[in-house]
Order: sequence, then C-alpha cells, then structure tokens
Amino acid sequence: MANCNLLFSEYNSIIRLSDERRQQLLEVRNNLRIRLRRGYSIISEELGLKNEIIHQSQGSFVMDTIISPIRGDYDIDDGLYFIGSLDRKSRPSPSEFHKWVKYALDRGHDDIEKVIDKSTCIRVQYKSGFHVDIPIYYADNIDCPDLADVNRGWILSHPIEFIEWFEQKVQSGFRKAFITESRLFDEFVQWTSDIRKNDHQLRRIVRFLKAWGDLRREEMPCGLIMTILAANNYYPHQRDDISLKETLIKIHASLQQNFRCERPTTPKGENLFEGYKNQDAFMKYLGYFIENAKKALEEPNEKIACKYWQVSLRDRFPCYLAKDEINGNSATISLGIGGSIRKPWCY
Repeated sequence: MANCNLLFSEYNSIIRLSDERRQQLLEVRNNLRIRLRRGYSIISEELGLKNEIIHQSQGSFVMDTIISPIRGDYDIDDGLYFIGSLDRKSRPSPSEFHKWVKYALDRGHDDIEKVIDKSTCIRVQYKSGFHVDIPIYYADNIDCPDLADVNRGWILSHPIEFIEWFEQKVQSGFRKAFITESRLFDEFVQWTSDIRKNDHQLRRIVRFLKAWGDLRREEMPCGLIMTILAANNYYPHQRDDISLKETLIKIHASLQQNFRCERPTTPKGENLFEGYKNQDAFMKYLGYFIENAKKALEEPNEKIACKYWQVSLRDRFPCYLAKDEINGNSATISLGIGGSIRKPWCY
C-alpha cells in the first residue's frame, strides 16, 4: 500500500488560500466597511433608520476552509447588520435595503469591476479576480438576525451559528462572542492564528472536497454542502489519504440512503439539496472518486498510486513529487499489483 500522505500535505498547501491573498481580502473588506459607514448617513435617511450598523465576517474565511479556486475567483463573506427594533412589516423591504447598500458601494472605484445585486447578498467583483459578498441583515437581537433575501423576503438566519457548529466538530475552542463582542477581538485574532498553525484534518478534508468540486463547478454542490457532508461523515486517521477515502465512502453511503443535506443551524433542517438538479452526476463522480481512491490505496508503487488520485484531483495534485518505488513486503506487493501494470491515467 503506497503512502501518499506527504503528497496530500503538498496538495493542501497548493489549494489552500495563501497568506498574501488572505491579506488582500482583508484589506478590500475593510475598505468596503469604511465606504458603507460613510454612506450610512444616506442609507439611514432614505430607509428611515436611526440605529447603528455592525459588520461580522463569516463563512469559510473564518473557518479556514477557503481554497484558491482554479479560475481564481476566491471570496470573503462579510455580513452587514442593521440594528433596529422594527418588525418585518414595519421595516423597509429587503429589496430596498439591497438598493441602498448597492448605491453606497457602486460609486466609482478603480479596482472594482462591478457591483451585483444578488438575491441573498450584494457582490462586489474586483478586477483582480476575487469578490466580496455582503449579505444584509436586520436585527434587534444580534443572536436572531433576519437575512434580507430579495426573492424570499426576511428569513431568520444566523451564519455565526454555523461557524460554531463546525468548530465544535474540530474542538477548536471557538466562541460566538469572538465575533459578536468587540471586547474579545484580541482573543479572536489569537484564536484565528492558532487554528491556522494547527491545521485540523477535517479542515483539510473539506478543502480537498471543495477543490475536487471546483473541477466541475457548474454541476457540483456548493462549498456549504461540501462542508456539511464532510463534517457529518468525517473519518479521522493519521493519514489524510485514508481519511479522505473513508470519508468519501461514508458520504456516498449516507446519500444513497437519503439524498439530503440538512442545514444544522438556523434555519435548521432546511434541505440544501432542494432544487439541486445534478444528483445523478454528483453520485457518479463521487463513485469514480471512491473507486480511484481505493485503487490508489491498494497500489504499492507511490508513483502509480498518485496517478489514481490525480485522475480525480487533476493536475494540481503533485505527482511530480511521487517516488517511483514499491512500498510494503512482497506479499502486499503481489496483492496490490495483481501481476499487471495498470495505467490509471487512461481511466
């Protein structure tokens, strides 16, 4: 059995978003926050609001499961919260909030390519090949915010709960207060540094699944679904190649039994596969991935084993580092090779 754990370690460093790009995202996020605060006087007057706005980072950037996509369109989610006491009927509509937030951002800036009004957020697309998504919330209690969805209206949604749910899976010591209470900012910064130094295996498995899905972006589930599937079916092991293979098998088995992916936090129980039209294709690709993973782990020659992984993960998987040598004893080698030389790159 070839051990490709070191190859997966290198693959992780290839697909993981670099520190330089992280810093770039933080800088543009902070610049957008300044622009929104400057424009809030206009927004508040038009919407009849008199309360404060706050910002909360969310999503894969905070959880450090963000990847560098093949096409380069990486992103950060930064929630904009309007704090007020108006009920859903009394406050302006989600479309009104979207309109004025877009107006505050859509005033000429050399680096911004366009500002897009999407159903659940305002997307700021940059010419450099990344974007910032700004979901808009209204809340009188920061623990129970309503998301401004143009198509569905006001929806109870709390993305910080999802971060907390995921971080409990890896037992990282995350607390919601890190984000919701400014007095704990220094502790949040320290926690962020610690989780990146101690790169938990589950974070790596999520990145591997996202990078695999990125190869067929139009057909594959979104990153949120990949994260939930990985977290719910995670198989820990000292080797990433074995952990990934076993996690894939558990995901496939659970979806064969019931093709659902339920949101574990508010709105809890929502089936995120609702409306997904590529079930057959996804299950087929998942089956291929498992088959190649099994063959890779049966193969005693590291270079040949690597080719099986590369069939599923393509050129970014670093087979140029694989050694052309046999691992294991003669009995294991005989079982692994089976008396023939296979060519997985022709699969």
